[in-house]
Amino acid sequence: MARRHLRGITDSNGRVQEAHSILSEDDYFGDDTPPVANMQFMDSSHFTCDSPHAGVSPSCRRIYGRFYAAGNGLSNRPTVILLHGWNGEMCYRLLFPYLARRFRNAGINTLMFELPCHGERRAGSGIGSDFLSADLAAVAESGRQAIADTRALLGWLRQEGSGPLGIWGISLGAWIAGLVACHDQQLSAAVLMAPLCRIDRAIEELDFCAPLRHSLKDSDLAFTRVNLAWHRPLPEPARIFLAAGLHDQFIPLRHIDELAAAWGHPCLQRFRHGHISMLFCRQAMLRSQTFLRDSLYHRLRY
Repeated sequence: MARRHLRGITDSNGRVQEAHSILSEDDYFGDDTPPVANMQFMDSSHFTCDSPHAGVSPSCRRIYGRFYAAGNGLSNRPTVILLHGWNGEMCYRLLFPYLARRFRNAGINTLMFELPCHGERRAGSGIGSDFLSADLAAVAESGRQAIADTRALLGWLRQEGSGPLGIWGISLGAWIAGLVACHDQQLSAAVLMAPLCRIDRAIEELDFCAPLRHSLKDSDLAFTRVNLAWHRPLPEPARIFLAAGLHDQFIPLRHIDELAAAWGHPCLQRFRHGHISMLFCRQAMLRSQTFLRDSLYHRLRY
């Protein structure tokens, strides 16, 4: 399905040099990103605000999300940011509210938002219609914007009085979560479900990445800079949870094993699931939530 989806998304140019310039920027990981300054709530949970970056299309300029408070305001309670996967709108709309209810029952606030080129931020056609495409510059820019959006919202949460901050991501969202965990000192704990560990290997090996391979051709574009194993997380290994699927056809187990070794052997659990069915694995969801709850409340006590 993924291969068929991207088959028609091609670009004869690929904008390799533009992608190289974006990936080489000193602030690609958003260290200078200020907190969100214009948060607007439409009702008790839905919000919108400006993104720190314009993004690849006008539809990406605004962030749309939901915030579920466990009490009155942030109340110095822990807060978790949830990041969905590639084309994971159904995960955002159906699974995340369920996770938010469970976090709320544990006294933890939850914030979720739509990644660039997803949901209300998806353009109807052309650039901005998909996070992944043969337009390598658009892929690099969307990654940079997703990191900046996450860090701007983390800054807002801290500014508003949140307690310890955690992050939970799956697939593409886990890749973003991992990069943020390596660069943002505000995070106390992270859960990465089936993370996209090696962007370079994914482009090289996966069938559905053929349009990206075609755009790269013989160029030396260094997507290695955004591989998770090239960075080191700021939370200690005991505050990081990695989930791997034994039957995952997108993220090979060896990639996650390599990441675990590079990151000092954090908690790593394997589940008898594939990449997509991990979303329906109750055991994986409960274990990851319990891990975050315990990690954040431990940080709150000490």
